[in-house]
Amino acid sequence: MKKWLWIVLGLLLMLVAGLIVWLKPKESPPTVTPPVVRSASQPPAAVDQPIAPNLGVGQDSPILPMPDPLAFPPVDAATSMAATREHGDPRTPPLDRTPDREMPTAAELHDPKEYAQYEANQNAKVYKAFVASADKEIPALQSDIERGKKEGISPEQIKIVEEKVKRIQEMRDQLKAQHPELYQ
Repeated sequence: MKKWLWIVLGLLLMLVAGLIVWLKPKESPPTVTPPVVRSASQPPAAVDQPIAPNLGVGQDSPILPMPDPLAFPPVDAATSMAATREHGDPRTPPLDRTPDREMPTAAELHDPKEYAQYEANQNAKVYKAFVASADKEIPALQSDIERGKKEGISPEQIKIVEEKVKRIQEMRDQLKAQHPELYQ
């Protein structure tokens, strides 16, 4: 008898829950307004408009206008990413290619003494390039520090740059002391 009572009460509870869900008013989905496309002949938005107006989805913003759909047709994101991966992004600046390094000869690869000389020559080139770059960049960094002091950059930030310049000078001086034959 108790078993039937529990079954009937469970069915009644499910029936009431179903009626509540079924009779609950439906919420309407949000409406999306079509984007406002401005032609090139239309003047830009007036300056007296509020900076951040209440815009709906797809509406043009005076701060960030929607791109012209004729100039920038919509593209599937996956297609765009695949094309960028395969062909690169045309908006990226060109890379500064380093010159091809001098590869060791077969004789240098087979003789440890010759290969050690090859490595020493490669290191000497790196040291010379560092010293030349430091000699060129240290005055530019020092002028940036002076300009930053005049423009009110915080003393903490200026101290960081001064420390970097000091460390570059120390490394340059150390290389010149260790390898004087390279800088005569």
